[in-house]
Amino acid sequence: MENVLLVGFPNSGKSTIFNMLTGQLRKVSNYSGVTVDSANAELISNSINDKKISVVDLPGVYNLVPTSLDEGVTTTSLIKDMSKYKAIAMILDLDRFEASLSLLLAVKEILPKKNIIVIVNKNDHLLFTAEHAKKLEIKIGYPVLSISAINDDEKELDNFIRKFVTDKKEADAAFEKIKVYPESTQYIPELKSQEHFVEVAVDDVVKTIKSHQAEAREIINGIYSHSSSKTKFTEKLDAIMLHKFWGSLIFIAIFYIIFHAIYSWAGPIMDLTESGVGALGDLVGPHLPEGLIRSVVIDGVFAGVGGVIVFLPQIMILFFLLSLLEQSGYISRAAVLTDKVMGTFGLNGKAFLPYMSGFACAIPAIMAARSIPDHKERACTIMTIPMITCSARLPVYVLLIGTFIPSVTYLGFLNSQALAFFFLYFLGSFMALIIAKIFRLTIYKGETSNFIIDLPHYEKPSFRFAARQALRKGKVFLKKAGTIILGLSILIWILSTFPGLSEEQTINKTPEEVSALTLENSYLGQAGKLMEPVLKPMGMNWKMGVGVLVAFGARELFVSTLGTVYALGDVDEESSSLRDRLKSEVDPATGKPVFNTAVAWSLLIFFVFALQCISTLAILRREMGSWKYPAFMFTYMGLLGYAGATIAYQLLK
Repeated sequence: MENVLLVGFPNSGKSTIFNMLTGQLRKVSNYSGVTVDSANAELISNSINDKKISVVDLPGVYNLVPTSLDEGVTTTSLIKDMSKYKAIAMILDLDRFEASLSLLLAVKEILPKKNIIVIVNKNDHLLFTAEHAKKLEIKIGYPVLSISAINDDEKELDNFIRKFVTDKKEADAAFEKIKVYPESTQYIPELKSQEHFVEVAVDDVVKTIKSHQAEAREIINGIYSHSSSKTKFTEKLDAIMLHKFWGSLIFIAIFYIIFHAIYSWAGPIMDLTESGVGALGDLVGPHLPEGLIRSVVIDGVFAGVGGVIVFLPQIMILFFLLSLLEQSGYISRAAVLTDKVMGTFGLNGKAFLPYMSGFACAIPAIMAARSIPDHKERACTIMTIPMITCSARLPVYVLLIGTFIPSVTYLGFLNSQALAFFFLYFLGSFMALIIAKIFRLTIYKGETSNFIIDLPHYEKPSFRFAARQALRKGKVFLKKAGTIILGLSILIWILSTFPGLSEEQTINKTPEEVSALTLENSYLGQAGKLMEPVLKPMGMNWKMGVGVLVAFGARELFVSTLGTVYALGDVDEESSSLRDRLKSEVDPATGKPVFNTAVAWSLLIFFVFALQCISTLAILRREMGSWKYPAFMFTYMGLLGYAGATIAYQLLK
């Protein structure tokens, strides 16, 4: 297997080219710092060719002097691991031709004997013909192909890479040491000074970079000139999108539409999904023998996994809309708009992308924080990301908001339930910033670093790619539902069924009464009762405690757990049986409703703040290299959730 390394600027189209060649769905975004790790996959054409080739997509870099962990990945791969690669495919961004060509010249300088091919991308923006490509080949001494990764198919590109890799012999692995300044060495810990780099003053590094830029300018002036119409269009649009007032208004409107879509637009599709899950359960149930087997399949598998699958439409709509924003180039503008806000709380604008990713899932968001250069800012960002409302909280929000907050329209277009959603998302984000500020004044004390970001041209987003991204995320979610959640659902069924009741305890009892009594005496019920004294200040009883306890494994299971607790079988957040049961549940000691608006908001606030995701703790341990970070995060967020829920209940009861 021959390996080809993809190297280029952020937003140069590397990941798009990787997807073209391999058929993968590597995350694409018109924002620097999105690709935070390498990805390796075989060419699609390997199935019809004897020569097997794979490509590796690395994080984008502006030069070979790393200023963040993701840039360090690329620099390290080029120097330490270069013998593993048959060739380097340099992606030149036609929108930033001079700068990206200077990167090629830097790579050429340190790897003078390495096989290099050049792909000039985005010729749909600016005309770069085969004649231009030929002139560039003569100037730099490497084969050149001009393409549009968005509009062209993969065949020409595949043939270009395959021909070069087949014809060229393995290049000598010799290299010249890179010049770095002392502060940048922290991002390349695997490289050794004596072997791979030499430390010099910052001025010397800048001088080297400027010399490459001057050489690139000279080469381009001799072969190519282009129109700046796209740049002018971007500048005109930015005058509105980055305006202090209008830009902020557009920012708020965009994200309100996203939240509204999650709750309102997904409704019909969710109803259809619910009907399908119910029909499947009705089809399977009669063919199963009475007893434990039918119970575990219907009450365990269908009640647990089925109650989670219904959220698939909401999750896919969320990722579809976020993909459109990312491709368009708006996310980088949103980072600029929020930079001053971030600075107020001790962070810079680069923290916006990890926070934004947190709306989908905390795990990739924590990984995206590698693009933040300053260690203390990065740690502070990571430690507050899980407070951002992720998609796993949606089932809880939909159930409680839909049950206890009446749907009222204000001003003809503002829906009360959508506003409640917006408030919960805002609350999590706002408190994440407040906690970040506290951390920056205490345990992660330090000055806020300068925020420098590349603002790419606005692009027309691909609805097809956005749909594929949403489909991919949906598959990941279903995989989770089919593995982790399936396992947890069966575990919940076991804990809620055993040790079981004696025959005497079931005499003269209805099936519903037997189910309720079985649960109350089960291991799960006993655990909930053990927690009840701690839960009372939040307005919760042992049944809610069972739901909260299970939610620490996967938040999505809270809803289906309530279905099990109340012996309702297969339910989801839209099920009228579950909503009616929550409304009608009465405390036998007081005669008052167990659930009310105060309890609903207590649960919502708890889910906003508390860390209930084992996977997040695992990825945090990997990124930070110590268990003290997960332990601290779990503790402070748990205490914050408990305090917030208690205050909400006491104020509203």
